[in-house]
Amino acid sequence: MVVTPDIRWLLDARPSRDLVAAIARVALAQRDPRVACPTYLRALGTALDDEPPPFATQAYADAYRMASSDGQWLAISLMTNAEREGDGAKRLWSLAACAQSDEERQLLKGHAIDESRHAQSYLALLDLTFPGAVTPAFRGQLAQRSPGYARSQQPVAVDGSPYAHAPSIDDYVQMNIAEIRTTIHHIMQRSAISAHCPPDNLARIIRMQSSLLHDELRHVSYTALLIDRKAGHTAEFATLFRKRMRDFNQITNDELRQARFDG
Repeated sequence: MVVTPDIRWLLDARPSRDLVAAIARVALAQRDPRVACPTYLRALGTALDDEPPPFATQAYADAYRMASSDGQWLAISLMTNAEREGDGAKRLWSLAACAQSDEERQLLKGHAIDESRHAQSYLALLDLTFPGAVTPAFRGQLAQRSPGYARSQQPVAVDGSPYAHAPSIDDYVQMNIAEIRTTIHHIMQRSAISAHCPPDNLARIIRMQSSLLHDELRHVSYTALLIDRKAGHTAEFATLFRKRMRDFNQITNDELRQARFDG
């Protein structure tokens, strides 16, 4: 991924409410052709005003930096990230299978494939940051966290999955906030990993991180686009966005109490 001035600003910015809005704007600017999504951006701005996210504060970044200074904690966090990405891929696969429009089906399928690949990417980051930290047998078990989805496959709903339904605007709002939050985690993780990894591995790690960031921004942008199309101008939509921001804030506060930052 080319590191544009906008991307560089995101990587260097201090945590703030403005950073959340900037992630959304930069993500939309990466689309070709660009899209404005005014209804989405207005609802996001209102939610940020009414429900300020703790995951966009300096206190949260400081807590993450303190926790990640422990190499064992960071290694476990990377394993947990892999597990979360694999689980997320399966949820998206079910949503894709039930999508009523081909466009949504393809976007969700692509997102599922990305997250399936990300599960492996986080394990590769584990290998490069902490060589030999896990046994080959355990590493093999970790690799199974990824469902290994590919473009050649057709999405099929996972039996019994609560995500086996036609995706709604609520689903896309939750995905969008989650992807913004993951982008902030990713930015914090970059400096944490660089503090632990062998210098000879850093260039490869940076390339992998750039690919991950590119994917996260694409996920933010496509969910924003679908939200903007489906939202209309109802008061209920703004209320929904605030509620979901409040939900993610509660998740974040629970994590802070447990010193966990994996979503």
